[in-house]
Amino acid sequence: MKGLAISLIVAGAFFLGGCNSGMDDSVASSSAEIADEGDFILEYVEPQSSDHEEIYQILTADTFYEDLISSLNETFALPTDVFVNFDECGEENAYYDSSESMITVCYELVKFYADSAHETYQEDYAQEVIYAGFFTFFHELGHALVDHYQLPVVGREEDAVDAFATVLMLQAEEEDAVLAGMEQFDLDAVYESEQDELPLWDEHSLSEQRVYNVACLIYGSDPDGYADFIEEEWLPEDRADGCEAEYEQAANSWEGASHL
Repeated sequence: MKGLAISLIVAGAFFLGGCNSGMDDSVASSSAEIADEGDFILEYVEPQSSDHEEIYQILTADTFYEDLISSLNETFALPTDVFVNFDECGEENAYYDSSESMITVCYELVKFYADSAHETYQEDYAQEVIYAGFFTFFHELGHALVDHYQLPVVGREEDAVDAFATVLMLQAEEEDAVLAGMEQFDLDAVYESEQDELPLWDEHSLSEQRVYNVACLIYGSDPDGYADFIEEEWLPEDRADGCEAEYEQAANSWEGASHL
């Protein structure tokens, strides 16, 4: 975790053009063109339910998200504040509200993912709590950046910010967190499969599709390093053939969008 702040700044600079030495000097990044009049502001809202007290205590006792928010504030210029709240929601959810400029990650979702990961891997529960909302936070961060930078998105914004979270975190060398995000979608897919009707109407892709999309980007970032994705059936070989190109397209799309 000690290298997280530095790696995120480097990764953020990549997306905002700071590492693109071939870019025309006259083209400034969206962040550079915006007066830095805002910050990401983190708050842990004290839960009313005892079910979420342990989650709250773990999150507030660790500086992980404080350090992350500090890194983001060094990386991104914002026209106004973006509030980041961990809170009770009455459901397992996370969302970005543009009217309030607020990212909310629900304790219910963090607990669900942390409990499932702990049951599977029997790792330290506190670490599972910290990482349970990590990928989800970056997904919602993508929505916030699309909103504040008015970035053009072709296709579903939900798919675009899944790609944003995946590629940015891979650039930040947070592969474990991306893998955790992929497994969380797999967990959601099991729940969806048990429902009477699949949510085909939803703005999100089906969770099983999201698993394959994230797996493809991970594999595409390093086909040799993730060759076992095909053997372990995270990714069909037919899809894997195009994943390196998909990864490059996703990375270039976010980098290019940030210059518009």
